[in-house]
Amino acid sequence: MMLHSDHVCDIAEDEGDILFLPGKWPHQKLYDFLRTSLLASRKNPAAYKYLRSTASIINEKRRHWRGYAHIIHPFSMFRHCWDFLMLFVISSLLMVVPYQATFEMVNKSKMWNISKNTLLTICCLDVLVNFRTGYFDRELHAVVLEQRKIARRYIRSSTFFLDVIGSFPTDLIYTSRYVEYMMARKATSILCMLRVFSLNSYIHKLAFAYDIPLVLRQIGPIFFWTVLLLHWQSCFHWLVPLVTTSMCLPERPSNNSWVHVDNLWEKSKARQYLASTLRAIATFTRANLVYTDHNNAADVWLTIVLQLFGMVAPWVLLTRVMQFFKGANSSRLRYQGTVAQLRQYMRHKQLPYPTQKRIIQYYEFRFQRRFFRESEIIQTLSLQMRHEIGMHSCRKLVENVTFFNNLPLTLLGRIVGLLRSEIFLTNDVIVRANQPGDCMYFIGTGTVAIYTTSGKEVCHLEDGAHFGEVALVMPNELRVASVVAVEMCELYRLNRIDFARTIHPYPMLWETIKKIAIERHEKTMILNEQ
Repeated sequence: MMLHSDHVCDIAEDEGDILFLPGKWPHQKLYDFLRTSLLASRKNPAAYKYLRSTASIINEKRRHWRGYAHIIHPFSMFRHCWDFLMLFVISSLLMVVPYQATFEMVNKSKMWNISKNTLLTICCLDVLVNFRTGYFDRELHAVVLEQRKIARRYIRSSTFFLDVIGSFPTDLIYTSRYVEYMMARKATSILCMLRVFSLNSYIHKLAFAYDIPLVLRQIGPIFFWTVLLLHWQSCFHWLVPLVTTSMCLPERPSNNSWVHVDNLWEKSKARQYLASTLRAIATFTRANLVYTDHNNAADVWLTIVLQLFGMVAPWVLLTRVMQFFKGANSSRLRYQGTVAQLRQYMRHKQLPYPTQKRIIQYYEFRFQRRFFRESEIIQTLSLQMRHEIGMHSCRKLVENVTFFNNLPLTLLGRIVGLLRSEIFLTNDVIVRANQPGDCMYFIGTGTVAIYTTSGKEVCHLEDGAHFGEVALVMPNELRVASVVAVEMCELYRLNRIDFARTIHPYPMLWETIKKIAIERHEKTMILNEQ
């Protein structure tokens, strides 16, 4: 039975991870605040998903401050707030500009132009922000903050040139003839629709950060894109007849245009948009409810293109649904199915809510919302491949232990193969004082608190640290301290029996390790008596 108790920290924490000199002027304090907003933050929900522990976030913040203070960290609060801002700005841009370029072209109101140019200006700033924002390299499992690498990656990405073109204020092209070429100016402004690709990336990024359910993450955007596409089609149905009539000032379309046939030119903007939307829906669904004069080439071509798009769209949707249930999302769906069964099991057992919550937290941390049969996968690999995976996962942990530093590489590899991963939730008691010990622990991610036998908290241990090594060489000694998980931790356990069996062929190393362990044990006992 896993024991746990509320951890009340007795160790005073610093006010911040980055210290500032007192007595600064207000503008200097504001500057420091802006700089710290660019650093990795524990308030950013994506930080724990990638860095996984408080210690990793703090180390990342210090590394950023020392070497890349003016780069925006991808897990900073500035970047997080900026993502929300751009989600709103690009969505507004994609809705407002096509409508303004189509139905409000005759309107002399400055509000439309101010709104459009403000949104485009923010989009231009977004390009600059992306050039200054680091990224998480999944292969290296590290955050890249070098300016040259950031710029190279963004330029080579599929959205850079689309972002630049979609953010460009096209009204600048027509500065000298702003009024004469109104139709051309309005038609050019719809290039902003190229920002749709970056909007899609922002949606998926925030959905992942806030753990939006996978089904909602896949189905929700489909409805959003459908509404947006119908809005664009409505605008195109009205814009194309006007553009083909004149590229200068707006003129009444020809007599064979659907606008003239439906007598919509003098109608209100709401009536015009409603009729265009009805035509867009009928064309997209190929309902054959739209009037098209075959002598009007522009109208015919637009209808053909949009109906072809309407034919392809269901197949694209079907493909996305099939990909949703297979391929990249299969592990996520399997995880959700496993969690659903787990919830039913807990309700069947009538477990108290706090226990249910802790079990769900364990599953989320253990599987990272992806479920796969790790044991079966490992068994299919060769012994050499399993050895490489183990060394990659745990070698740095073992190398941090003092008395493992001089071990031969082959022996170190055997020890790594003996490590067993264990997950501990917040407030779990990992080791209890005055109890016999038969193993030691290495901290993969997380923070633990060390207590003396009298109950006094003496320190915290974080990523890469270890404790309980005395139990490997002194089987009759009791634990001299208690260890409690301060946050969710992934530890690696090394049992004494396995260690002794592995180190037995090396008697000289055994004596060296035993001597070091005894010295550390004596120092701990002295500290415990103070």
